[in-house]
Parts: sequence; structure tokens; C-alpha cells
Amino acid sequence: MPSAIFPARPNAKSKLKPAKTDTVSASVSSAEVETPDVIKRTSNEVSVAVGKSLKAFRIARDLSQEQLAGEAELDRTYISLVERGLTNPTILTLSTICFCLKISLSELLEPVKENLKPSWADPDAVRRRQNQASPDRIEKRTRLR
Repeated sequence: MPSAIFPARPNAKSKLKPAKTDTVSASVSSAEVETPDVIKRTSNEVSVAVGKSLKAFRIARDLSQEQLAGEAELDRTYISLVERGLTNPTILTLSTICFCLKISLSELLEPVKENLKPSWADPDAVRRRQNQASPDRIEKRTRLR
């Protein structure tokens, strides 16, 4: 009896046809192939400062990116992105990395000397994310009675 909740499984003898895909011949170089919707990573001063600090502490502890990533339960490529300032790790992730390096968060963040302005304060600044909220600015109000 077929179940109303679960769809019927295909017969084991029936074979699913693979989806048709366009293949690129080996003679075409990768520079000629367009890659749609590629996410371009950008860095900012804060991310770069944190990344340089992280790299300095990692090298001072004589750890490779792979060793640090293993101890912090992260991927090596993620450590690389953080060190290059191309990603914004969470405070929890930074705290875990700091634990593995035997330093505090304040030591890691010490080189950060400047804050980033929000986009409303600096219209020429790069937006932090595509779906960033843009509420109306409310001027300071006096107490209403």
C-alpha cells in the first residue's frame, strides 16, 4: 500500500537519465569560459587588520594554517580567507581560534584602530551586504508629552 506521506520510490531496475549539461572542450582555456554569479570577495580595513594579527600570532606559535584549522575545527581555506581579510568570522569563531593560539580576543583585535562607517555616513563606502536594510534616518527627538 503506498504511503500518503512518502512518495513511491523508483523501481530499482529503472535508470534515471542524467541531466543534459553543456561541456566545454579541453581546447578552450579557462579565461574564455564565463562563470555566472561569481561572488567577488572584498576586504575592508578591519578584516585585513584582524587577518594580519591572526597570521602573526599563528606564525609566532609555529603553526601552519592546516594545524590551526584542525585544532579550531575549521577548514584550512577558511583560515586563509580570514588571514587575507576576505571573510568576516563570528566572535565565536575568533574566540575558538584565540583559544587554540593561547591568546585573548583583545590581543587579537589590538591592531584594529579604526571603525568602519555605516553606508549612510559615507555614501561612497562599499555596502556590507546586498540585502542591507536601508531604513529612514530619524532625527533626534525631544521628549513628547
